[in-house]
Amino acid sequence: MSENQVLFMGTPQIAADVLQAMFDANIKVSMVITQPDKRVGRKHVLQYSPVKEFALKYQIPCFQPYKIKEDYQPILDQRPDLIVTCAYGQIVPNEVLMAPTYGCVNLHGSLLPKYRGGAPIQRAIWDGQTMSGMSLMKMVSGLDAGPVLDTQIVKISPMDTSTTVFEKMGKAAGQLLIKDFDLICSDQAKYIDQDESLVSYAPVISKAEEHIDLNQEDQRIINQIRALSDHPGAYIYIGKKKLKVFQPSYQVGHTQPLGTILGLQEDQYAIALHEGILLCGACQMEGKPLMKAKDFYNGQGRNFVGKIVE
Repeated sequence: MSENQVLFMGTPQIAADVLQAMFDANIKVSMVITQPDKRVGRKHVLQYSPVKEFALKYQIPCFQPYKIKEDYQPILDQRPDLIVTCAYGQIVPNEVLMAPTYGCVNLHGSLLPKYRGGAPIQRAIWDGQTMSGMSLMKMVSGLDAGPVLDTQIVKISPMDTSTTVFEKMGKAAGQLLIKDFDLICSDQAKYIDQDESLVSYAPVISKAEEHIDLNQEDQRIINQIRALSDHPGAYIYIGKKKLKVFQPSYQVGHTQPLGTILGLQEDQYAIALHEGILLCGACQMEGKPLMKAKDFYNGQGRNFVGKIVE
């Protein structure tokens, strides 16, 4: 493809998927910009972002500013023709947005103007959407407010979780960028302004929202678990301990109070909801590893039968 000076900004796996698609299409990336390394777990092991891992593998220079609003000169020094972003994780300053010849384009995981913000995929699942998509837009100073060049629809099945939808979105994002790359690097690209009357927002999931609100309708509880699987995981309280639940399904009908642990049903851990039963294929008690529901039940899970979760 083109020999333009292209920079890439992104951090999680979905961004690395886009970078892989660019690499496979022979789009040369002269620098990647990603979030700083983080220490994770009890042992505080230093962890690189998936985008940095990719950059190291293919020997692409990597820039990791702690605050890009204050530290962006290395980007300007590259004299970029185009900057591509996907889930970078910091607000990009105007000085960077204005630097490239063809501007900065962003791959956003919704059909804009719906679900602007940091958690469009999770919020769409939580809301029970059966269809979303990837938008290719020009970046402006407002939150995901730039004009849109192209979109690609992504279907969401009842069994999808945020993990599986992120995989679909990553593939769609790569395909969309490759399809429109030459158009972007020309004077022929026609970006269409978003309809502000149709805007909705998808703020980042808060720590408090990881706790399952049993006052929601049954289907919305199922959707919450799907939206937060496999990370960070949705949880209930058994006593003072958190129990994360995964792989949800639903069975209509029961006679027990809301939140009652019913035990094991067809190798799934069962909890009474309003009008039916939440069936969990996997569980993780606080401080313990993730386990299949049957293994969890055969361990400490059987001791909770009859208790009411919060």
